[in-house]
Amino acid sequence: MSSSPRLRTSRHREDMRNLVDLASRRAGGIEVVLIWNRTAETLVVFAHDDRTDEEVAITVSGDEASEVYRHPFAYAYRSMSKSLRTNRQSRRP
Repeated sequence: MSSSPRLRTSRHREDMRNLVDLASRRAGGIEVVLIWNRTAETLVVFAHDDRTDEEVAITVSGDEASEVYRHPFAYAYRSMSKSLRTNRQSRRP
């Protein structure tokens, strides 16, 4: 049995309240966001490149958050995002 739309909406709102946008930027078709999840106590850098449609989601420690935020695609090999891994593998000769 699936949950009701009202219950799913309530859970979604609760989940969103636990996410904090610590930093975000957009330039040259690339959007990067550093998110703190209060509940899970995790930091994640999300990045999307509009030109290539590549995206990454990289869990980071506090010590490395700033570096990964500045250069997210340099750390793409650590991405949790399946779409990036799939895109890069399909481009290999």
